[in-house]
Amino acid sequence: DQGYGNLMLTPEQQADFVGELPEVFVPIKGGWGRMGMTHIRLAKASEDVLTGALRAAWMLRKEKNMKTKKPKSKRVPKRG
Repeated sequence: DQGYGNLMLTPEQQADFVGELPEVFVPIKGGWGRMGMTHIRLAKASEDVLTGALRAAWMLRKEKNMKTKKPKSKRVPKRG
């Protein structure tokens, strides 16, 4: 409704994005924002900026998923 997208970043990434483009990136208020959750003002973001921000958030999620991924079990089929 307000023209925001939301990104999950690290607090360090958030500080970099907000520091570089404060008119585009805004920390979400409260604890979520302190953990890196960030609004992006879509109307003020260029395609390149939006692409870069989405890529950063995607890479972070991908890394987290890889760390928590359980190894596949090597099940032996039952006989009989």
